[in-house]
Amino acid sequence: MGARISRQQLRRKGTLARPGLPRSTVAVGISGGVDSAVAAMLLKERGHDVFGVFMRNWDESEEKGNENCSVEADLAQAKSVCHHIGIPLHEVNFVRQYWTQVFSDFLAQCEAGVTPNPDLACNRHIKFGALLDHCKGLGADKVATGHYAQIARCSQSGQLQLLRGLDPLKDQSYFLASVHGQSLADVVFPLGRMRKEQVRSLAQERGIPSALRQSSAGICFIGRREFGDFISDYTAPVAGHYVDVDTGSVLGPCANMLALTLGQGSRISGLSTRMYVAGKDMQQRIVYVAAGPDHPALYTHTAALQEAHWIAGEAPEQMRSTGSMECSFKARYRQVPELCSVSMPGRASGCTPSAFTRLESNWSAPGASVAFAAPARAITPQQAFVMYSGEEALDCDELVYAVGGS
Repeated sequence: MGARISRQQLRRKGTLARPGLPRSTVAVGISGGVDSAVAAMLLKERGHDVFGVFMRNWDESEEKGNENCSVEADLAQAKSVCHHIGIPLHEVNFVRQYWTQVFSDFLAQCEAGVTPNPDLACNRHIKFGALLDHCKGLGADKVATGHYAQIARCSQSGQLQLLRGLDPLKDQSYFLASVHGQSLADVVFPLGRMRKEQVRSLAQERGIPSALRQSSAGICFIGRREFGDFISDYTAPVAGHYVDVDTGSVLGPCANMLALTLGQGSRISGLSTRMYVAGKDMQQRIVYVAAGPDHPALYTHTAALQEAHWIAGEAPEQMRSTGSMECSFKARYRQVPELCSVSMPGRASGCTPSAFTRLESNWSAPGASVAFAAPARAITPQQAFVMYSGEEALDCDELVYAVGGS
């Protein structure tokens, strides 16, 4: 499984480039889905030496109720795809690394009452860390995936830039923003300039087996299950009470505070109005809720961030010279980018913790403060906060706290 792939093997598979075309050996992370399949096909058609790598990141032997994340079904599809394209497929097991570098921290953060996103840690430590190293050991010059994002190099500074994918509905730069900039030098995103419908259409034209396969939903190890059902298998529930932010009245019991996140709708027995989570006080075991999805308590004007991870290795020149900058941001994957100003370092005047959110963790002093151009909804502790300049992703940070709405 760990043997280096020889040029003879690639030649037998018909993946060597035609004479006259630039050529490199590219390992493609094959998941069994249509995106990675088309990425591999495009690279082969462009004349590169291509081989696939299938990762086992999650041990589902004790899993129950997750029909969306079947490793064996994915592997069977990956084998079918690679056979159709005419490239070899290697398997690699990263279950131990995933557990120690991604999942253990994810659970610890959930138990602290925050809302982490393990997909960013997976990309940083596994796909563009462990996988990248493994593929180089197999003889790859580059590693490619089916992510909808782009990589460019600044003509002036020579620094690598992570850019949004062309398809605004599929852009995945948010999930890639915590990857080390130097790792991106060895990465290729063939789908960055394509739209999802183009990818599916091309897959159907070429007869790729996964052309019509349903896209995965959410985090793989959770799949299509409710988050509360999943997290209860790994953590002890933390019971609490719902409290109305307007009246201070106790509205009823909450079976598990860990299953809730800010902005989420919550059905409370006996109420005809749908309530939304405005904050969690993990010390007092209170879930603050507000009536309606647009209640002021769900919005904030400022937020504090932990230490920044600048993709280029350093802050933009404006930030370095003035200590602040204007940019756009995404605090969730599906969010439409909005405008803000970021100030570094340290605490800005008036940026204090929300009255509705108190966590058990002892956060360090924030490394930056954010002022939103318009009130921002459901800014959630420990979610990734990605800053953009135009199409370029600049930084990935983690939210410490936000000021509650009026």
